[in-house]
Formats: sequence, C-alpha cells, structure tokens
Amino acid sequence: ASDAWTKLCERYEGKGKQTIAYLIGELFCGTLSDESPMETQLNSMRHKAQILSSLGQSLDDTLVAIAMVISLPPSYSTLR
Repeated sequence: ASDAWTKLCERYEGKGKQTIAYLIGELFCGTLSDESPMETQLNSMRHKAQILSSLGQSLDDTLVAIAMVISLPPSYSTLR
C-alpha cells in the first residue's frame, strides 16, 4: 500500500514545469479584487510562492512583494 501511495504522489503531485509556469503566471498576471478580503488574497500569493520554492523555483521576497503590488486593484493605486 505504501508503494502504491508513493507512486500516486510522484505521478500527481504536480512537480513539473507546467505547474511552475502556472504558478508564476498566477503571481504576476493576476489582479486582486476589492470583493474579497485583501489579507486572504495576499496570503494566497505567499502560498503560491512557497509552493514554487518547494518545487525548486524559489523567488526572492522582494520579487513576491513586487508581484503583490502590481496585482493590487485600482482602488489601491496610491500604493503603486
């Protein structure tokens, strides 16, 4: 059973370059919304950066902060 679980994890864990590309796209091409709590959305971005790090694609904290700032909705334009 353990071997089967390990093989399933290896197969479906999402460690490929497509997953890395998707997460980077989510970080840098997304726009945050005024409709949801900002803290939740920013935490989601931090989580994506942590996943990238676990996949071997670490991003500098400054780069993640820049992604957050450029993703802010228009109502936060004074912070840009």
